[in-house]
Amino acid sequence: MKWRLQKIDTKGRAEVAAELVPVIRGTMGGRDYYVGKMSFQDLAAKVQFFNELDKSPDLDNLLQRQLSNRAAEMTDYLLRQPERFYGAIIVAAWGGRPQYIRVKMEDHPLLEDTFEFGLLRFDGRQEYFALDGQHRLKSIKTAIDRDPSLRHEEVSVVFVTHERTEEGNIRTRRLFHTLNRYAKPTTIGQNVALDEDNVVSISTRMLLKSGVKLLDAERLELKRQNLTKAQDSKFTSLAALYNFNRSVLEAVYGFRRERDYLRYRPDASHVEAIYNAVSSLWIEMCDRFDEFQAVESNTRTPGELREPEGDPARGHLMFRPLGLRIYGDVIAQAVAEQTGMPARIGAELDPEVWTKALDRVDGLPLTLGKLPWRGTVFRNDRMEIGARMLAIKLACYMLELGDVDRPKLLAEYRGHLESEKARLPPVIG
Repeated sequence: MKWRLQKIDTKGRAEVAAELVPVIRGTMGGRDYYVGKMSFQDLAAKVQFFNELDKSPDLDNLLQRQLSNRAAEMTDYLLRQPERFYGAIIVAAWGGRPQYIRVKMEDHPLLEDTFEFGLLRFDGRQEYFALDGQHRLKSIKTAIDRDPSLRHEEVSVVFVTHERTEEGNIRTRRLFHTLNRYAKPTTIGQNVALDEDNVVSISTRMLLKSGVKLLDAERLELKRQNLTKAQDSKFTSLAALYNFNRSVLEAVYGFRRERDYLRYRPDASHVEAIYNAVSSLWIEMCDRFDEFQAVESNTRTPGELREPEGDPARGHLMFRPLGLRIYGDVIAQAVAEQTGMPARIGAELDPEVWTKALDRVDGLPLTLGKLPWRGTVFRNDRMEIGARMLAIKLACYMLELGDVDRPKLLAEYRGHLESEKARLPPVIG
């Protein structure tokens, strides 16, 4: 909501129009700010990226983030998600400080006199640039070009002022840095816990209530990607479980050919089919591995299997979050060589797919102190995530999975070990 005020001079000419925007005023860190709302249309028309306003390098390099493919993904979100919602965009106004006109709340006894509601008067001399939310702004500009019906959607805006002085530049740079320094992206665990569109996240959450005891929530680290030594009762992390599930489901259904499938919630029947597919894999794995059965029956703890008698070299690959992810990648390779894969997305899966894949990788060592893990992802009694792809290639070579360039793999392996005498692990007969 806004009002326009226009004055007529003595010669009958209209002066610069002014806009009155309803806002709530707040103060933090010695700076006043004003919370209001703008339609997509007004935001797109009035708010610019910083380098469109000023070409001087001092602020341009600091305030204008490179707009990436992320903005294109966010545009698709606006166009395709009926329940779309954005948080507030922080907009800096310069070229003149807007006038704040307080509105008294005498008719509202429930509000104290200190409540700062009023009108922010923009006289048309101000220019606006996005201080935080540039990807959102870009996606809004693009979305209303593609679908004009979105122009009346509204988003909350926080207005701050910027003075074209050296002190003003310092204050604005500091604010921009603070906003971006402390605005951290969500973790994989948080995404899995909250995402209602990604079918792998949805299926992973369903597994926690599936009756597979190994995957009960209390046996998973829900926040961090890795485990600490003190987490003796934890099998793995929610992030590692998600990565495992995504690898094997990608091999079965080929999500990469239809990327939107992980961005927009599919039909309920598809969700059910994909959950059933990954659930059947975990049921078979729990039947196959004595270690999983030992944890489910509470005869051994995950911590004991990670470091038997305090020796990490004797630890089980899949009781390390990185190891579980790697094992999922190897299973995915075994699935990929089966005829008829990938299946139609959302189709019910024959559990025989998993049986064949697990049979195919049977014999691969699962003890960290053995090849191909020793010296790659397990070195100096620690896990090394940077060697994950090398370990997967070596495992596939040992299992004769896929097309492996042996000379190239040998050179990579020797380079990693820093030994020209190193030999590739033996093929499993």
